[in-house]
Amino acid sequence: MSRGNDAIPTWSGFNYQGKVMLLYILKLINQINKEEDGRVYSVNLEEIEDFCILRDSEYISFHQVKAWLSVTKWSSYSTAMDKLLKHRNGSSNPMAKCYLMVARDVADWDEDSNTYNASIELYKHDSKIVGVCDVKDLIIEEIKKFLTGKGYDATQFEIVYGELCLFLDDRIALMHKQGTKKRDYTIPFSSFLNVINQSVKKEHVRNEFYLKEKIYDYIMENAEMALDGLCQDICEDSLEDCRRVCAAKVAYEKIMEISDYTKFCKVLNPDKIDGWDNSLAMAENFPIKGLQNEIYFLLYQSKSPEKILGNENGIYLQSKYSNAPNRKIIPTLLDLTSGCRGKRKALQRIFQNMIQNTDIMDILEGNSITVIPGSYNGFLSQTQITSGWKESNPEKINHYYREIELISSKELQDKFNENGGNHD
Repeated sequence: MSRGNDAIPTWSGFNYQGKVMLLYILKLINQINKEEDGRVYSVNLEEIEDFCILRDSEYISFHQVKAWLSVTKWSSYSTAMDKLLKHRNGSSNPMAKCYLMVARDVADWDEDSNTYNASIELYKHDSKIVGVCDVKDLIIEEIKKFLTGKGYDATQFEIVYGELCLFLDDRIALMHKQGTKKRDYTIPFSSFLNVINQSVKKEHVRNEFYLKEKIYDYIMENAEMALDGLCQDICEDSLEDCRRVCAAKVAYEKIMEISDYTKFCKVLNPDKIDGWDNSLAMAENFPIKGLQNEIYFLLYQSKSPEKILGNENGIYLQSKYSNAPNRKIIPTLLDLTSGCRGKRKALQRIFQNMIQNTDIMDILEGNSITVIPGSYNGFLSQTQITSGWKESNPEKINHYYREIELISSKELQDKFNENGGNHD
C-alpha cells in the first residue's frame, strides 16, 4: 500500500539495469576503506543517465546500461555513447568517467575503428561482462565481502540481498509518486549502508520476495533456453554465438524489461483461471517448449525485429494481418487442441474462462491474440475461431469481444513464411 496502486515497475529485483547498478554500488562500497568515507557518496537514478555516481555532490562517473543480446558491435551503441559523453561533458565534472554496461560482450570494442574506447570504458566485473543471469550471484559475492569485513555472519547474505532490493524498489516507487518536478533522483550510499546494517539484525525472512525471485530466475532461464534451442535448430549456432539479429532475440530483450510477470503469464495463458493465487503457477505456465514453438518461432518467422514491441506486461507484434483496432498481435499459448474436436461447447468454455481473467482484458482489448488451433473439423479457420469466440457469451460481445481478434498461430507463421516475413 505504501507504493500506491500505479503498477510501478519493481526496478531492482526484476530489471537488469537496477541489478547492475546495485552491483556497482556494492563493489564501490567494498573498495572504500572507511565506512564514513562511504557516506559522502551518492547515486543519481535516471535523471541524466541510467545512473551516475557522485562524491561530495560532484559527478565522478556516468553509466549507460543496455541488456541487448543481439548486438555485438560497438557501432550499435554509438547513439547511446554520444549521449553519455554529451551528458558527462555538460556536467559539473567533464573529467568524470563514462561506462557502457552491457549484458553481452562487444566483439570489436578494442579495434582501432572504435574511437569511443578512449573516453568510455566497457564495464567488466573481474574482467568479464556481467550477463543477465550472472548479476544476482555477483551481487551476493559483494554482499558476502562486506559482511565478512564488518564481522557479520556471512550466511545472512540472502536477507541483505532481499532488503537491498526491496529498499531500492520503494525508493523508485517514491520517485514516481513525487512527480518529475519534485522528484528526488539521488540516494546517498549511507542509505544502502543503513539497510545492510539493519537487515542483518532482522530475524524474519521475506518469503514472498524470495519466491518471486526464484520464479524470476526460472522464467529468465526458461526464456534463454527456449531461444537458445531455436537458434541451434534454425541458425545452427548457440544463442551466445548466433550473430543474426532477429525478432525472436528482440522479444527476449523485451521480456527482460517486463516488471509484472504474473500478468505476463496470464496474458500467455488467457484461458487459465485457477491457481493464480499460488505464485508457482507462473513457473507451471511458462513452458520452454511452448515458448519456443509458439512464441519465439512465430516472431522469428516474422523477420521484422523493428515490429516487436513491449511494455511492463508483455510483448507484442505489429502486423498487417491483424484486423483489430490497435493492429497489434499478442502471442499466447492459448491451446484449442484439447477436447475441441467437434465440440462447440469446449470452445465456449475456453472463451468463458478468458472472461474471468478480468485483470488482463484491458491488455487484450483492441488487439489480436494467437491461438494454437489444433483440430476442430480440421484446422480451425479464422471464421470458425471468430464464430466460437462470439458464441461463448453473446450478450457480452459489445463489452468484451468486439475489439479482440483470435488468429491461428499456425496460419500466421505460414503467411510470414510465404511472404518472406512480416512486411507491409
